[in-house]
This record gives sequence, C-alpha cells and structure tokens, in this order.
Amino acid sequence: MIRTWLNIVALWLIGVLAAAQLPKIAVLAPALRETFHLSLAQVGLLVSLLEIGGAVFGMVGGLALGRFGGRRFLLAGLSVLLACSVVEALAPNVALLFAARAVEGLGYVLVVIAAPTMIVAIAPERIRGAALALWSTFVPVGVALGSGVTGVAVALTSPKTALLLWAGLCALGLVAAARQGAGVRGAARMVLPRPAAVVVTFGFGLYTVFVCALTMLLPSFLIERVGASLSGASLATGLVSLTALPASAIAVRILHGAPSAPRRVVLTVVPALLATAVIAPLIFHPSVAGDAVAVTLVAGLALLLSGIASPLVFARLPGLAGATAPDDPRIAAANGLLTQFGAGGALIGPPLGGLVVGRWGWQGLGVCVAVLALAMLAAILTAERLGRAKSPEDEAFLAPETAA
Repeated sequence: MIRTWLNIVALWLIGVLAAAQLPKIAVLAPALRETFHLSLAQVGLLVSLLEIGGAVFGMVGGLALGRFGGRRFLLAGLSVLLACSVVEALAPNVALLFAARAVEGLGYVLVVIAAPTMIVAIAPERIRGAALALWSTFVPVGVALGSGVTGVAVALTSPKTALLLWAGLCALGLVAAARQGAGVRGAARMVLPRPAAVVVTFGFGLYTVFVCALTMLLPSFLIERVGASLSGASLATGLVSLTALPASAIAVRILHGAPSAPRRVVLTVVPALLATAVIAPLIFHPSVAGDAVAVTLVAGLALLLSGIASPLVFARLPGLAGATAPDDPRIAAANGLLTQFGAGGALIGPPLGGLVVGRWGWQGLGVCVAVLALAMLAAILTAERLGRAKSPEDEAFLAPETAA
C-alpha cells in the first residue's frame, strides 16, 4: 500500500508540475512586455493559450489515451512541456514565443488526462476516492507553486533562467514518469463515457467558471474599491485560492470508508453548494465590502464550501462514466471531457465576470457565483440520477475489491 501511495503522489506531483506552467507567463508578463513590446491584450492571450489546448482537445485526447496508453501520454506531455519551456526561454521573436506557448498547451492536456487515469488504474477501490480527491488539488497547488518559484527565480536571476528552470523540473518529471507502470493498457477501440459523466463534467465546468471569475477579479475589487495594495490583494487572492486544500481534506474524510457511495456524495454536495449560494452574494455586499479581511474571509468560505464538491466529482467520475474495470478506456475519455469543460470554464470565467460587473456591478458578480453554484448542484444531482441505472458489468468494477 505504501508503494501504491508513493506512485499516486508521484503522479499528483507531475500534475502539479504541469499546472505550474499556467501562471509562469503571468509572473513574467512585465519582463516579456518590455522585451517583445507586447500589449496587455497580447499578454493576456499568451497566458490563456495554455488553457485553449484543454478547451479544444480535451475530449479528443481522452479518447486517444484509451487507445495509446497512459504512460506514453505522460512521457509525451512532459517532453512537450520541457521543449516548450526551452523554446520560450530562447525565443528571438514574438511569433515563436506564441507558437511555443500554444504547443505547450497540448503537453499540458496530455499530462492532466493521463495522470488521473493512471491513478484510477493503480489505486485499489478502498483508496481510489481519496486518491482522486488529492488529484483534484493539482491546479491550485500548481498555480501557487508556479507563481512562487517563478517569482523567486526572476528576482534572483532572469526571466530566461526562470524558464530554463522549469525545463529542468520537467526533465525530473520525465524521470519520475518513466518509473511508472503502463497504468492504462492501449485498447483497440475508443469508447465514449456514459451520459452521466458528460453531465457531471459539465457541472465541473460551471465550477471553474465561477471560481476563475471570482479569483481573477478579486484583486481588482480589493485594490479599486477597498484600497488594498497590490501585494496585499495578491496575498488575499492566493489565500482564497488555497482553500481548495482544506476542502479536499474534508472531501477525503467524507469519502473514507465509502469512496463510491452516491448517497454520501449527494448528502455532502447539497448543503455545501446551497451554503455557497447563500454566502456568495455577501462577498460584495456593502456590509462586508469595506473591509479587505472580511471580503477575504467570506470569499474564502464560499470557495471552501464549493471546493468540497469538486473532489467528489473526481471521485465519482469512473463510476458515472460506466467503467467496468480500473483501466476501462471510458475513464480516460471522461477525464478528457473533464479537462475540456474545466479549461473552457477557466477561459470563460474571467471575461464573463467582467461583463457581469460592467452591467450589474460587483454585487451582480456575487449573485452570478450563487446562480452558477446552484447550476453545478443541479448538474451533479442529474448525473447521479442518470447513473443509477447500472448494468451487472458496472457493478463488477467495484464488487471484487469491495468484497475483499
């Protein structure tokens, strides 16, 4: 069991490494603007190009993984991330910089589809839910790590060296990935997940929409309306984002002993998301909005509560996809769909939040978060209802290990 957990943590760390590539360009933005004479809009596009790969190719990648195998995808993805970091560091012009960032998005997709699929394949049923709950934290941890490491590296060296540092870390990731088993055997066919998985991954997409809208716009609110400093607003937003960690710990505790129990999941997500819908409008309410600490605490509580639901989506995904074995290709396809909806939500969230604030003000954003939380709840409940109709084959996915 210890060896199994070491492999699971290694795959999680590889996912964290991939997610760390998300914020590195944002941290380097001032230097890149000066070097390449980029506009603010161009920098924004450069940052978001990594997510475009997931938004466009997530489902295709998941289907292809079921055929070619997880380990190959993992190695290919890390190789792409390594090569693109080197090209970004040495890029002599804007065109090559943008091309490298776009290709880097493909590497990111390969890693974040392969790693959770391999976790499902190697984790016994009794710890599978906890392992997937751990995996669900790879983005916030990766974003925090990527921001911190890149910032320190730039302060001590240069932007070029910082990007080469990430290339070196990706090389270490390749070594760790090479030690992993095949995880997912190549299959002769590509299999679509069941409709329940489509619905629940759409719900996860709604989650990323409101989380990204809130966290990306929160610094602007704290600086413009509350009078916080840039460093203070950044720190507050980082703390709010990291509520995903205690939320995941709570989800692991809930899943302990019954990692695939639909009833337990429903009894958890209903109060969590209803409470989120109640609390979210208070973030920008006049009674709270004048105090940066109060805004941070209320926003953190809203994301903590909604963040409990997110790991449960990951834990339930194999069962809702209709998987009949830990290496069923439907798991890879469902993870690809999850990546596609998640990346799409990350792209849509900030501009949608900006439109809402422009039309209805900051309190409108709080209401928007509440509505999206309720929509996420509706999607999860609908998925669980669709997932109730199981064939005898579906039960075989869990029965042998449960009996043990």
